[in-house]
Parts: sequence; structure tokens; C-alpha cells
Amino acid sequence: TLPEDKLDQWNIIGKIGPVIYEKNSFQLRKENYISNVTANILELHYSVSPPEPKESFNPSEKYRTELEFLFENTFRNKTIAAVANNAPNNVLILIDYIKHGEALYTYLTTCCNRKQIFFIRGEVEVEDRNKVRQLMEKHNNIVCIAISKIFSTGVNIKNLHFIVFAGGGKAKVRTIQSIGRGLRLHETKDRLYIIDIADQFTYGKRHQLKRQTLYDQETIPYQTKKIFEKV
Repeated sequence: TLPEDKLDQWNIIGKIGPVIYEKNSFQLRKENYISNVTANILELHYSVSPPEPKESFNPSEKYRTELEFLFENTFRNKTIAAVANNAPNNVLILIDYIKHGEALYTYLTTCCNRKQIFFIRGEVEVEDRNKVRQLMEKHNNIVCIAISKIFSTGVNIKNLHFIVFAGGGKAKVRTIQSIGRGLRLHETKDRLYIIDIADQFTYGKRHQLKRQTLYDQETIPYQTKKIFEKV
């Protein structure tokens, strides 16, 4: 099976032809074609661990159990809510699962009273997605939770200053595409801030290292902050 990034690359070449010239995002940022970007990695240290799965020998089952533990975790959602509340501009929160998005949406609507909260998923009509995008261009108090497959490509939001990676993951192409959602230039933006939620469990730590490697490859400066759950 081909890696996701290679498969995407071959699909693109098959449709529009071979690469003639390549300019990386660092060069584009340096030449002021796109916004500067900084990543802030929030390492979340939990007071309890996910339950041991019934099939502890099965990696996919262990990963699923870790995800299920995180979806409705109060400490994690409280941290994301604090980011959304304190952000002076619009926030895009990218997740991978509808169940996670529903839990976040319910939590944020009760904690972020000064913000307009939206949840974009597959069944949301394109017209409604465009309405949210237009609101984000006109206002600075929008928090949009979105499935990363939907909002990682093809969405142009210039008035976007913060992207929260709340779904974890390690896919190179999707991460780069997601960052690209916020790199459009805007008169009020001197840089895009990536807030990387890094859960300090087995898979969370592995995926964090993969994303840090990607930040290094893309010359994206990042800093790490440890946050501990209070018992």
C-alpha cells in the first residue's frame, strides 16, 4: 500500500502533469506571498490514563481506546476552550471524527459565550459552509470546528489567525494542507498561529514527533508548553 502523501502526489501528477518547478512554503513566506506561521505545541499530561482495551495486543484497538478516552475528556476540552476564548481573532479547530466534533461543540457552546460556534461536517450543505466562511471574513469572534477532510483543502479564509490541531494524527499531506488554510494574507494578520494539541499517551506522543519533524522540514518555528491536569 502506498503512503498517503505518495498516493496524493501520483494522483496530482496524473491529472496535471509532472512537477516543473517547486518552491517550498518557507520561500513563499520569505517573499511575502503567504503569511508567516508559528506553532505552539501544548503537551497535555493527564492525571489518569485511558482504560486498557480488551484486545491489548491489537494496536488498532489500543489506538481507538485512546481516541475514545480523549473525545469527551474535560481537561482536554477545557484547554481547547481556553485557547478559543483567549484568541482575539477567528479560530479553526480541526478534528477527524464526528463524535469528537459533537462533544467539542457541546462543550464550547457552554464555555465560550463571547464567540459564535459552528460545526462543519459532511452533511452540512456547501451553501451553509460558505455562509460560515463569509462570517469569518467579516467578524473576528468565530470559532469553527471542522472535520479535517472537509476543511483541509479547497477553503479560502483570509481572516483566519488561529488553527487548532485537535485531532492528533501524523499524515504529512493533510497537515500541510491544513496549515495552508490560514496562510492567506490579510491586512490584520502578521502571522498564523498553529495550536498543536499533543496528548502525552502512546500514540499521541508518536504523532507529536511526526508533526514536529514536519514543522522542521517546513521551517516552521515551534515552542512546547507542558500543561498538567490538576487532580
